[in-house]
Amino acid sequence: MSIHPVSRDVYVRRTDQAGKTVVTQHLAWDPAAFLVSQVQQYDTKAKPEERQSVAMATAAEYQAYRNQQKGN
Repeated sequence: MSIHPVSRDVYVRRTDQAGKTVVTQHLAWDPAAFLVSQVQQYDTKAKPEERQSVAMATAAEYQAYRNQQKGN
């Protein structure tokens, strides 16, 4: 039995009001709570002009985003 919580990779897609999308990778003990905090930070509690939509992404989406960034 582990005394440390098990962390997981969490992938998050944020899209700003101009349509620009960013996909990020995070390590979280509680992925659902982490997503809630991201929604609060970037949507609910953000200034209206700075709001972004936040959604879970997949590892494949993250890799595609990273490959696209390396190509630019």
